[in-house]
Amino acid sequence: MTQEHVKKNKVNDGQNIEIVDISRCLASARKQQARQPRLGSIGRKICTLLICIFSLVLLPLFIFMILFNTIYFWIRNQPSISPSQYYHFDRHNINHITFMDKVWCEYCEWANGTLHWTLAITNEIERRYCPIQNKCHPHCEKAKSWRNEFLPFDHKPDKLTDYYKNLYPDVQDTPPDNKRI
Repeated sequence: MTQEHVKKNKVNDGQNIEIVDISRCLASARKQQARQPRLGSIGRKICTLLICIFSLVLLPLFIFMILFNTIYFWIRNQPSISPSQYYHFDRHNINHITFMDKVWCEYCEWANGTLHWTLAITNEIERRYCPIQNKCHPHCEKAKSWRNEFLPFDHKPDKLTDYYKNLYPDVQDTPPDNKRI
């Protein structure tokens, strides 16, 4: 990291803290790798606009998942999936990055947290109603790693009953009814 990416700020108690501009560091790294973003400075503006649009698209999903998580699991008499483990807003506490870098860090935390929480809710529903692995290409296994605990595609019927007995030991009628959700 060169000095052009770092500036000194004085904090209230008189200490100097170096502030690092992540955007400039990345730009410098791209120059060294001979990988320039397309469209120059207009490309960065387009990317910023796309991220803002994505956040606007993600916001209704976030609100819907709050309602869905509460209502669906209440109706099913199951514990809801807590979102708290999927969101850790702490990167704004890093002293050595710029304000805008902190904003982008928090955006990424919110976006990734929302998508991971949505996936966790979907996984729990799948775990309850269809705990059977796909018969899929090896790359599929990487993308669907949460299914490692599921039954193999060519399982025996009694294995499904055992699966539910192990998953829900306190429930007498372990397999869910065959009705759609």
